[in-house]
Amino acid sequence: MKQLQRTLFFITFPVWVFSFTIILNVFSSYLSAEEKPEMIISYLIHTLRSINKPVCEKAADNLQSLTDNKSNYDLHLRNADLTYKEIQRIAEAIKTVHDKRGPSLKSFSMSYNKHLGDEGVFVLVKALPPTVTEIGLVQCGIGDQGGDSLISWAINAPKLKWLCVEQNSFSDEIKRRFIQLGKERNGLLVVL
Repeated sequence: MKQLQRTLFFITFPVWVFSFTIILNVFSSYLSAEEKPEMIISYLIHTLRSINKPVCEKAADNLQSLTDNKSNYDLHLRNADLTYKEIQRIAEAIKTVHDKRGPSLKSFSMSYNKHLGDEGVFVLVKALPPTVTEIGLVQCGIGDQGGDSLISWAINAPKLKWLCVEQNSFSDEIKRRFIQLGKERNGLLVVL
């Protein structure tokens, strides 16, 4: 009887170890896939698709086609007719991608989204990563409070090279501050 138990043990133990090894390999492959940049960007892709607007769908398609080794991305949502809630969701997704060390956002535009306004700018400046090199917020209904917030963000955005904010409702004082920012920051073009 002991011989039979020993024989069964030597037969079943390697099968059990082999099965356990396969399960571990599958599980660790799943975990490492979750950390790949192209998988992390899926947070943003899913958010854009859920908004169900043509401009967002096109942007999601562009992000979906990123190659496996792509380390950065652009997000252009011009004239998308975004609501404040949709802007909030997009900002949260951008922040999630950055916080999880996904691809870096470089060029960003929400130009011609008239509902962006000051509140939308407040949400964006909390979410936009320091990797951004270009921002386009043309004709977005932004006033002085949003302009002030954008200037404060831009001062601490080391890679920012281009800031286009024309056709918004800025006072002469805010316009002067934008111009001053462009003069003080070497290599930063501010378009009012």
